[in-house]
Parts: sequence; structure tokens; C-alpha cells
Amino acid sequence: MMDSNFLIAVLTLPRGFAGEAESLEGLLEAGVERLHLRKPEMSLPELEGLVARLAPRWASRLVLHYQPEMALRYGIPQVHGPLGMGQGMALRVSTSVHSWEEFAALPEGLEYAFISPLFDSISKRGYLGNGGLLTLPERAMPCRPVGLGGVSVENIGEMVRCGWTGAAVLGWIWEERGRAVERFVQLKRMVHG
Repeated sequence: MMDSNFLIAVLTLPRGFAGEAESLEGLLEAGVERLHLRKPEMSLPELEGLVARLAPRWASRLVLHYQPEMALRYGIPQVHGPLGMGQGMALRVSTSVHSWEEFAALPEGLEYAFISPLFDSISKRGYLGNGGLLTLPERAMPCRPVGLGGVSVENIGEMVRCGWTGAAVLGWIWEERGRAVERFVQLKRMVHG
């Protein structure tokens, strides 16, 4: 099951933890193409400290959630958030939706859009997957869909078989923090061989 164009994006946990910067650097060294720094439970100074550490080497692979000004300051080329965020700035933008109808209404020019929940969430217990999202629509799409929600080594192959070209992972990667890099490599092998 090889798909060299399949994007595996990794989202951070909402709050920081001891050794996080080292874990994130390990994931980037293992080949994470898009590391989404989503930190709603982290203070702005703490977030800036994390960004200042990662950006000098990894800015091109970082995606900063809801902070376009900080992204520009650190040379991070992509932000993630609501439509219109970062407008007029030289930034790529990605966003999130929860239905194919919402997805179809997106403007062209986005980097990609997360669509969720594909499977039962691992990080949000009780947040159940929407099986109807797994089947890609046959109409033209305004941007690349990236499936989110419960993605793991057990089901990423199903996504590839259904024609997906991207997945975002949070809960499964961080379920065992000490094995985050190993788990990412397992996902990568499932998709890229």
C-alpha cells in the first residue's frame, strides 16, 4: 500500500509537557511534513518559547494555529484557523470542517482542510466518527481533504484504499508520549511502504 503523495500531519497536544520540544524535534527528524502547533491550553509566552526553539531549523514544516503574526515573525509559512485569518499576509492557510457540504463551500487557494471526525476520536473520548465522511465525494474539491479523528495504524490503510491523500493524527501519536516517534514511523510505513 504505497502512496508517496500521502500527507501525514501531526497535531500537538493542547497543553505542553516535560520533554515536548525534544519529542517534536524527534518527529520532525523522522519525517513529519506538517507539524501543527495547536496549543489552546498553553500561555502565549510558552508557545513563543516553543516556536523560537523549533523554527530556526523546522519553520518550513510547522503550522501555527491562530497566530499569524507569530508565524510571520518566525518565518513559519502556514497558519491554521478560521477562513480569513492571516488575510493579506504572505501565509498559506488551512482550516477545519465537519461535513462534505462545508468542505464544498470552501474557497479555492487553501493549502488543505481537515475534515472530521472520520473515526471514533482517541483524544476526545465519546466523540464518535462519522462513517459517511470516509467516502470521498466524486465532485471537484476546492483543496486537499485531510482526514482527522481517530486515525491510527489500524485504520490509515482504509483511508488510502478509499482514495484519501492525507491524514492528521493527534490521539494515537500521543497516547504513549514516549513512543510518539515510533508510532509516527509505523504510520509512515503503512502508507509509504
